[in-house]
Amino acid sequence: MAKSTFNNLDKRKKRKIFKSLKEYFEKEDLENISVSGIVKKLGIARGSFYQYFEDLEDCYFTVLKIETGEIHHKFFNLYKENNKNLDITLKAYRDFLAEELFNKKLKKLYRAKFFVFENSFMLHGKKFLEENLSDLDYNLTIYIMAIFHELIKECITRDYNKEKFLKVCNLYINWTLGGINNESIWNFFWCTLSCFCNLSWYKNLINRR
Repeated sequence: MAKSTFNNLDKRKKRKIFKSLKEYFEKEDLENISVSGIVKKLGIARGSFYQYFEDLEDCYFTVLKIETGEIHHKFFNLYKENNKNLDITLKAYRDFLAEELFNKKLKKLYRAKFFVFENSFMLHGKKFLEENLSDLDYNLTIYIMAIFHELIKECITRDYNKEKFLKVCNLYINWTLGGINNESIWNFFWCTLSCFCNLSWYKNLINRR
């Protein structure tokens, strides 16, 4: 995380820098995110940037940590808090993500995490899980996180609103808990899909089942 030079800034200056950085990571085109862009945004010398942060990645995750938490670690914590009850945990995690992405309006800030620094945070996340979970719980958590990871990416790229996010999330949860070969799950899937698309051929397909 950030160097002591940044952490020891007076609160007013630190808050000003944080606000500018958050705005930069939310609004800048992903392919253009760079140290040069940040230096220009803050109006500081390049050397000053490296007095505050190790590199671009360190800068981004410092902002993310201040603004939110580690969303993958949250699943692990909820799983423990709910005595490894997967049903309760998945629904609690769904509500947590909806709060983060929509109520706190952090969807734009998460873009860089999933599309610029994805490999890095996945490696760090897996290391954390390996150190804190049994082999069985580790593999279960990796499986669940892969599902939600892709859901969040879809939510960002296809610009889901909260309602659609919750509908798709509930679909994923039902698949996970019921099994994708379960006929009731497929009925739920086709009904949900027909609501999204409102196309007659989906309805005809349901009627033929």
